[in-house]
Amino acid sequence: MKMTRVLLCLVLLWGASLSEGCDLELQKDVDFPGNDILQILSPDALHCQLACTQHHSCLFFSFLRSDWTQNNDQFYCYLKHTDSGKPPTINNRKGITSGYSLKTCKDRKRQTCLSAVYNDVDFWGDNYTSLYVADYEDCQMACTKDLGCQFFAFANQYFPQYRNRCWLKHTRVFPSPPKVQRSNGLTSGFSHTICTSNSTDRNNCRYKLQNNTNFPGYDFEEVASPSPEYCHFLCTIHPRCTFYSYGRDAMVCYLKNTKEERSYTSEEGVISGYPTRFCESSDECVRTSYENIDFPGFDRRSIHVNNAQSCQEACTSDPNCHFYTYTYRGDCYLKQVITVPVPSKVDIRKNMVSGFHLRDC
Repeated sequence: MKMTRVLLCLVLLWGASLSEGCDLELQKDVDFPGNDILQILSPDALHCQLACTQHHSCLFFSFLRSDWTQNNDQFYCYLKHTDSGKPPTINNRKGITSGYSLKTCKDRKRQTCLSAVYNDVDFWGDNYTSLYVADYEDCQMACTKDLGCQFFAFANQYFPQYRNRCWLKHTRVFPSPPKVQRSNGLTSGFSHTICTSNSTDRNNCRYKLQNNTNFPGYDFEEVASPSPEYCHFLCTIHPRCTFYSYGRDAMVCYLKNTKEERSYTSEEGVISGYPTRFCESSDECVRTSYENIDFPGFDRRSIHVNNAQSCQEACTSDPNCHFYTYTYRGDCYLKQVITVPVPSKVDIRKNMVSGFHLRDC
């Protein structure tokens, strides 16, 4: 009987320790001030929590709801970190919802379904096409069926102009390293799982890189890139990209968009080209490892391995690892970035309806 009581106490303590490490509750009108590591825009606290869970070091967050009145910072999501994993200060404050990362929720499937629809909210910008539909449900369905669409905005029949117009929107969510730099003795690369969703059944075709050629102007995004082939891949998977130029010295990929005439100039060290969306997607992100290249920062954890291939295999087997850097000393840094779609601007606008695709639902 005594042994049974001891085992019962151990089970209760073990269950309490698990629940301590996984806090699902969203705390309304509560602020965790300070300790910010990043701020993004979110339409609600659940989106903010998902972004915190995906961020390599975020442990808790505070989100300013649409009813926040202290300033015009509605929809700001503040991602936070402390060494203790807990906010040092907790305040009661109207218009703020706070909560914790779900990183430690081992038995909980990481939900990426963003099914909520936001009335009188506009996801402004990031458009790549538009169409007219009967209602916001049809707009969301159009976004769901178009693999390039991540979120949408719809003007209903009461909007003063563009009634029943549906804008399909895209921002880059492919887990690309935010920084790329040359460094002797390092090898960097990607998880072999992250390109699976970008593969296609279309016929393969060859693409040509134009060396020492620049397509000037019309940039809509600059992305750190370890090679011109990877730049080509980024342009191909972005529905707005109509051509690109890659600066070899700076290792920067310039994604470009225009329906106007494209000009070109001769420029040493610049490589340009066009997307190949009607061909099989490039596996550049999967098959290539980059010697003497560092993807600095964004470390989720590190391990010790014998070689770069073992580091790549460790990254591939870790569902949270997107890319890695291996050092000649055997240190393998597994890295992660946010992949949930983040609108560039979220505004309160009457008779607009916004939301996300339902492919993950």
